[in-house]
Amino acid sequence: MAGAALVRIGVTGHRPRLLDQCDPADLCTRITATMRALAAQLAPDAAITLVSCGAAGADQLAARCALDLGWRHELVIPFAPADFALDFAQGAERAQFDATLAGAARTFALDGARSDADAAAQAYERAGRVMLAQSDIVIAIWNGGPAAGIGGTGQIVAEAVGDGIPVVHVPTTPAAAPVLLWGSGGQGDAGGDTLQTVARLPLERIGDVLRALPGVASAPAPQGSDAMGLRARLLAVPYRLMLSLTRARDAPAGGAAHAELPLAPEIAEPFTRADRTASAAASAFRGAYVANFTLAAAAVLVALSGLLFPVGFKPVLLATELALIGCILAITRIGTREDWHRRWMESRQLAERLRCLGVAARLGELGLRAHGARTAADVQASASAVARAVGLPDVRVDRPWLEGVRGDLLLLMASQRAYFARESRTMHRLDHRLHRVGLLLFAATALVCAGFLGWEALLGLHLARMDEEALHHAAVWVTVATAAFPALGAALHGIRMQGDFAGVADRSHTTERELARLEQAILAEPVEFDRLLLRVRRVTALLTDDLDSWTHAYRGRPLVLPG
Repeated sequence: MAGAALVRIGVTGHRPRLLDQCDPADLCTRITATMRALAAQLAPDAAITLVSCGAAGADQLAARCALDLGWRHELVIPFAPADFALDFAQGAERAQFDATLAGAARTFALDGARSDADAAAQAYERAGRVMLAQSDIVIAIWNGGPAAGIGGTGQIVAEAVGDGIPVVHVPTTPAAAPVLLWGSGGQGDAGGDTLQTVARLPLERIGDVLRALPGVASAPAPQGSDAMGLRARLLAVPYRLMLSLTRARDAPAGGAAHAELPLAPEIAEPFTRADRTASAAASAFRGAYVANFTLAAAAVLVALSGLLFPVGFKPVLLATELALIGCILAITRIGTREDWHRRWMESRQLAERLRCLGVAARLGELGLRAHGARTAADVQASASAVARAVGLPDVRVDRPWLEGVRGDLLLLMASQRAYFARESRTMHRLDHRLHRVGLLLFAATALVCAGFLGWEALLGLHLARMDEEALHHAAVWVTVATAAFPALGAALHGIRMQGDFAGVADRSHTTERELARLEQAILAEPVEFDRLLLRVRRVTALLTDDLDSWTHAYRGRPLVLPG
């Protein structure tokens, strides 16, 4: 996402009846001054979008100020446009709404109903929450009092503070200066504060807020943009060869592959880049440790073969052993320098967050703050930058549209279920078959030892005959076998532990089972915006929780020399 920084500013504020003591011109001047102060902390080419709910009063005033400053305006409204227009008095107020609607770059018209007072209030509340989900910062034109009803300004400000969204409070009292409400006084924006506990800071601290927003202070470098080199592609071969030899991976199905979720253009390109980089880096990293453990076992075998060859072969064997050790050192150095381990994890984190964003963004959920503690800062910056570029859906929500979103959610879940089921089978087979080969090698060691001891016992009892030279050769071969078999078994064990194949299989199986259970629940439920949004959040949490546990497991397994 190189280029100009993107910032999304939400706005909430009172209706005209709570602004009747304010001079509109003075209030507009103070809102514009606040917006200018915010923009002054950004690069000159920064693209700023105001997201409002378009209500009469403060929302309309802020939208007009933003457009005058050249900001982009996106609108989320609780009802269909014709229905929402009933909130505006005929004349200048209605004309201003029509102008705001026409000037909005995008309008997300929710499917609220006016069937009763509670339903209407919930529609306004829903629009306010979508606005929060779209915003990096919120400007609140607020008298400081409690909400007058469901979805009122006081409630939306309280929810913003609780969610860790910085709020610029522009008081309705002319003499009062704007105040910045920022979680823990800028010590963190994880949320959890209340209006009583949140720090109140001067507006001059707005630069600190902007610098804390992921991917805003400077445009993040594209994640996964560097092509994997020839060495990475070559080192992917050992892992793929191991999968082939163990027959752990399912044979390609005769039919077409499972359909993947179509992604918006803003998401598709960075997702594809991150996904390909993650797969390539994973193969290179896995191939590197398979090669290292295999080469270490080979070095042991070469050393033992000195017992079988004449002394004249010793220099050749030593040179071969040194070459194998050199290969191990070179592979470890290359993998560490090219950072396959980190690139694998971070590219996979980004790819999975963008995959979930493909559905969540259709409901207005950008996930600007929904990052786990184990998510790398560069991943947060890149994911947030993509989400800001996606912005607000430009649609009118109705039942067919909601059914389409549910269909996309189910498609995402089906593709991920298929992936986790396949991954679980592959990793389980790989772990089981490597374990079985290791057991056979250690069993073979025990059999060789027992056989040789039994033969010597027979010799001692004069029940068998063998000359001293033959006995010596047999002892040498027994020594080689009883050292080589455990060395190979230890190499297989090291590969299993480094790859955590059993853990991956278990986690994949658990995630696939949870997705199946959730899929059944979604199919049995009515298609409603709020319910669907909750399900999208649950699916996203399920997939990112699995990703966090996977990241935690693999972060402690960097590429190291086999011990």
